[in-house]
Amino acid sequence: MLAEEYLKVMENKDYEGLAALFDTNGSINDYCPNGKGEAAYHVYGKEAINMFFRNRFTFGHFSISKAVCLDDVNAEFVASYDGYLVFAKATLEKSPTGEKIRRVQIRPR
Repeated sequence: MLAEEYLKVMENKDYEGLAALFDTNGSINDYCPNGKGEAAYHVYGKEAINMFFRNRFTFGHFSISKAVCLDDVNAEFVASYDGYLVFAKATLEKSPTGEKIRRVQIRPR
């Protein structure tokens, strides 16, 4: 299931594996940092996803825990943004082939 693969790479802080799950023009829209007073993250393109999460994971600015896969395209987890914790829900939109991710929307639950 695509959501299980997504959770696995996120938990393992595998930015290359994360980028590989997306189609070329994939995107991540994360609205959870708003509660911390930061702007939402909007990352577009496979290469940008790789670079953005390389920074976030390597320097300890982002992690997830207590991840639960709800179905093939929905998951819940506790996200840590520099120690600010949010119970979040991720919804994946598949690419037309269904093999890759086109978009992930992450919102506070």
